[in-house]
Amino acid sequence: MSFRQFFPQSHHWTAGMIGGACLAAGIVCTGFAALGQDQSAATANDVIFARKTLMATIARNMYPIDEMRETGKYDLPKGRASADAISAMLMAFPLLFPPTTNTWTDKAPRDPAVDTFAAPTIWQEYPFFYKEAQAAAKSAFMLNHAENETDFRKTATDLRLACDTCHATFQKNN
Repeated sequence: MSFRQFFPQSHHWTAGMIGGACLAAGIVCTGFAALGQDQSAATANDVIFARKTLMATIARNMYPIDEMRETGKYDLPKGRASADAISAMLMAFPLLFPPTTNTWTDKAPRDPAVDTFAAPTIWQEYPFFYKEAQAAAKSAFMLNHAENETDFRKTATDLRLACDTCHATFQKNN
């Protein structure tokens, strides 16, 4: 499938393609550079802390979107900006789940800052998890390009559902 099949044409399509190409090139180049680096200094707890920080930032960007849905008072530029940030973060998020961070132990005491609340099923079903994160990123991308309140409301609901479904499937709580 082509990019155009996933994303409808909009006046931002060309800019989005250029931005996406730049992001992809940066990730690929960074990935190749990282292959030759000793990354042993980053512990599993460091990676868990980084993904918790990223998830908290995603949540902070979801708050205004959820508030708009709940109140019916839409600020499309503000909502689009939040959605744009969420889309970018969700593209990177599943990459912060290397197997070394599969440290969940049932009923163990947890440090909320550095211990994982990710269910072991993330690593058992990683391709599904990755696909779901990318689908959520696509919803956020579409939300960023919503042209009116009706489209914004529907797409914001789709994004919230994607987030809630992922949490229900892959998040553990003691």
